[in-house]
Amino acid sequence: MRRPRLPLILTAVVLAVAFCAILIADFGFTGPASTSVERFVGAAERAGAVNMVSAIYLNVRLFDTLLEVLVFAVAVLGVRFYLTARGRPEAVEKIPESRVVGVAADVLLPLILLVSVYVTIHGHLSPGGGFSGGVIAGSGLLLAAMVAGTDAVDRRLGGRFLGRVEWAALLGVFVLASVPVALGRTPLSDLLPAGTPGAIGSGGSILLYNMLIGLKVFIGSWVIVKHFVDHRGEI
Repeated sequence: MRRPRLPLILTAVVLAVAFCAILIADFGFTGPASTSVERFVGAAERAGAVNMVSAIYLNVRLFDTLLEVLVFAVAVLGVRFYLTARGRPEAVEKIPESRVVGVAADVLLPLILLVSVYVTIHGHLSPGGGFSGGVIAGSGLLLAAMVAGTDAVDRRLGGRFLGRVEWAALLGVFVLASVPVALGRTPLSDLLPAGTPGAIGSGGSILLYNMLIGLKVFIGSWVIVKHFVDHRGEI
């Protein structure tokens, strides 16, 4: 039975606590803030994003979103360590591969990944964003795994390297949110100019957040799928 890597877990906990402590110390508390619709809409418009929802949860309410990303990361860690520690079950009978599913995967997988990229990078211009784009890409890999198997897909993606990319994306999200503090600016503020609303480069840092979150959710979704499938035996 493999034991979870304790140093990695402790490092993640320390980084999360330190990040929250820095934000709490820098923000301070001056009483409950106004929650009027006009305040949120005004701040969202200044962010330069056409999609008001993205402008709110990746700008005005970015602190809430960072905690949601952290919760997702903890959930992925829980699945990975718990199911890995339990080991693989005895071999089960594999369902014969369907040619229809194989052809569908060949045709649909590139389109699914393309839609995922589009939804992610246009999240500040239209409905979508990093969370939905990442889940779409993860669903595409599930379709591929139904044809080739999770082990084959994981080898093609580069298992351990993919795990490092996942942690790098998570770290990138929190670094991007913390840099303004190091520069003496308001915490969680934009590093990039708002730009022209409607342009792909508008929205300040929202595009970068969507790309990093999309990458994190994409890999995290695949990790969850793979470990649940491995725990069962195979698709």
